[in-house]
Order: sequence, then C-alpha cells, then structure tokens
Amino acid sequence: MKNKFFLISICFLFTTANFSQSKKEVETYLNTLFQILEEKKTEEFYASLYPKLKEQIPVAQVNSFLGELHSNPNFKTEIKNFKTLAIGELVSDTDNAYTLVDYVSETHIEFTEEATQELIAKGTRHFKKLYGERYTYDADKKLIVTSKDFKILMVYEDQQWSHIPGVLKLRPFLNYWINDEIITRLFAEE
Repeated sequence: MKNKFFLISICFLFTTANFSQSKKEVETYLNTLFQILEEKKTEEFYASLYPKLKEQIPVAQVNSFLGELHSNPNFKTEIKNFKTLAIGELVSDTDNAYTLVDYVSETHIEFTEEATQELIAKGTRHFKKLYGERYTYDADKKLIVTSKDFKILMVYEDQQWSHIPGVLKLRPFLNYWINDEIITRLFAEE
C-alpha cells in the first residue's frame, strides 16, 4: 500500500511539474507576443502565427494591412497595457499541446494635426458605438482609448509555440488543422 501511494505521489509531482513548466512556456511566449505587438513588429508577428494558418494568409496581405494602419497620416495607433486574464487547461496529443488564452489590451488612437474635425467626429462616434463602456475620448489630447478582451489558441507543434488569433471567429475552421477531439476538449469549459 505504501508503494502504491509513493508511486502515485511521484506521478502527481511529475505531472504538476510538467504542467507548470508548460504554463511558464506559454507565459513566456505571451510576453514575447505582447512585446511584438507593442513595438509594431509586423514580420515577427507574422512569424509567430500558427504555420498552417499562415498558409491561408499571405504575408503581403498582413504587411499591407498593418502598414496602412501604422502609416496613416490622420492618426497614430498603439496597442499596450496587455494583461493575461486566463490560460486554459493544456490539452495534448502524442506530439503537440494546445491551450486557449484570454487576454485584454488597450488600443490608443491619437488623431494628428492632419485629421479633420469631420474625421475625428466620425471616428469618435464609430469607436464609442463599437466599444461602449470600454471607450474613452480625451478631447484635449485627441486620444481615443479602447479596451478589448481577446481569445487566442496557442499551439505547441514541431517543438515551438505559435498562435491563432481570433479563435472564436475561426473556430468553424479549426478542424482543418487540429483534431476534432482536441477542439472539443479545449472548448469544453466554454
């Protein structure tokens, strides 16, 4: 009886240690991802995406969208104040691991001198309607601040972490890349 208890205790310790180590790896990945987003590193952001997702989205399309966003003469954007809300249960199969992550960040949109009053009025109305209580506007600074929760799917495959942003919108397509059983287990808590 003592031997069984001892073996169960050892297995529990190793399982807990592996989970903690993996959770730390997820946290490290998230910190790197948040830094990439804050510093507007488009190429590194694209590189961090899940490889099978990148097959569907050409790098030129991502570069074009983000380039236009970051070089618009009417406003400057910053994404900052990232906070991880929850790291879900790690679900694994033979070679890979998966987890859902919830986080929140703020988007700061500062209108430049080139922005017309009409554009500022239109922008403030749009973002207020879109974000409701998670919207503020500082007229003196011409600064909109919005806050939004995000859910991403992190995938450990080929000995590296990557992610799928907007996983709730992409959920109907996940089974093209990930086993249905894994998807069911990931979203069991939802």
